[in-house]
Amino acid sequence: MTNEIHFIDFEPQVIKKSFWSGNDYESTEVVLERVNEWIRKNYNFKIINVETLLVPTMSYTKKKANTKKMNMSGGYVYMIEVVRVWYQ
Repeated sequence: MTNEIHFIDFEPQVIKKSFWSGNDYESTEVVLERVNEWIRKNYNFKIINVETLLVPTMSYTKKKANTKKMNMSGGYVYMIEVVRVWYQ
């Protein structure tokens, strides 16, 4: 038996791409449905923790519940909410 800890990230997928108004992403609820499906399929893993992370994204995003626009000293950084599952 191994005691290694692993993780898997679930990112919102782009629903619609637009050059002028920015990308439109899945909602956090849709991402959580994918997380729950993965957990159901991998029931033999021991789930240690589930967390959300804000990670930078390369493109402008429409204002949604899972996206954030942060004002940094050099300009704006666009962040997106990712769900991370830690398991053993």
